[in-house]
Amino acid sequence: MSYRTDRSHITFFKANIALLEPQISRPTNGVARFDLHSYETTNVTGPPQLAFNANSSWAVSLLSGVNGESNISSLASVTSPGQRREAFATIIHSSEKYVCGAVMLAHCLRSTGSAGDRDLVLLHDDSISSPKLQALAAAGWTLRRIERIHNPRARPGAYNEYNFSKFRLWQLTEYDKIVFIDTDILILRSLDHLFRLPQISAVHDSGVLFNSGVMVIEPSNCTFGALVAHVEDTVSYNGGDQGFLNEMFAWWHRLPKRLNFFKMAWHSTAEKRERLDRLFAADPPELHGIHYFGFKPWTCYRDYDCNWDAEFMHKYANDEGHRLWWRRYDEIEEGLRWVCGLTAEHVYILEARRKRAEKMGFSDGHWKMNITDNRKQNLIAE
Repeated sequence: MSYRTDRSHITFFKANIALLEPQISRPTNGVARFDLHSYETTNVTGPPQLAFNANSSWAVSLLSGVNGESNISSLASVTSPGQRREAFATIIHSSEKYVCGAVMLAHCLRSTGSAGDRDLVLLHDDSISSPKLQALAAAGWTLRRIERIHNPRARPGAYNEYNFSKFRLWQLTEYDKIVFIDTDILILRSLDHLFRLPQISAVHDSGVLFNSGVMVIEPSNCTFGALVAHVEDTVSYNGGDQGFLNEMFAWWHRLPKRLNFFKMAWHSTAEKRERLDRLFAADPPELHGIHYFGFKPWTCYRDYDCNWDAEFMHKYANDEGHRLWWRRYDEIEEGLRWVCGLTAEHVYILEARRKRAEKMGFSDGHWKMNITDNRKQNLIAE
């Protein structure tokens, strides 16, 4: 008898050797064999299981839904034999700050031909209002409500308090493969080819680490269980999901930088900035995706990149990249653009930064610009 294993049993790695070995029962009349090419085990008495400590307090809470944190079966369904399903996915939780980015992402996935007949799946919690959920659905997202996963090492109210919620992606087991994309990434060319790549395929971040902004993953409840079982004993180098996933997936497949190109310029020179300008202005595009670090385009005035208004954010500032995002914004259906509006509080923050930049005398001079962005006058509700 032969049993097909979950591929994540092979690609999922951690220092703990128990996570590396499927638990295979050996029959009395033969030797169990694990075929790395076909992903099958033969002569075994049952399907192999990936070992993890399901008795830890975190695993018990997350797998059983204690304290309302989760239900491991809430996102799972069965895929018919021979049917291969693929999806693009993203996640928004804890605030509505990234709804605009998600609407843009859906538009770009469709306009570049990446989406095709694939589903666009957006995981969200209860922090998203009904009008904005309706806008996300109209943009093309299939909405899936989740309960957040708490990061036990995060301070209350910190940006990373619930970013372990990204692990919920592995519960989308009705799909064979998912390409996850952060909502602050602008897609310029088709990403169709990523579905031919294995878990985890991602772009290099620094050293031997990958960036979790674009990832090819293979959903598996077993992998999800292993992830949540180790949230207490695994330390993330950056305090967030990226550091944690790098600890858990020590073996990964490196994608070209152009698939998730960082909008930033460390130790920038005029020559490097000119190169970035050429890349961002290229038509047709040379880059597949641009990752907008720092203040996001929709949180700035349309007139210029507001990363110029804070000295510690200058490394993320690039006007050509900013203009590119807004050109794509003009392609979005007009009835959906309101989700990118500014609130009175946000305008106050932007003006305060401009005054601070003026006081500091920043030589780039962006703070001197006259603001023509009509969102400044046409505010949306808090």
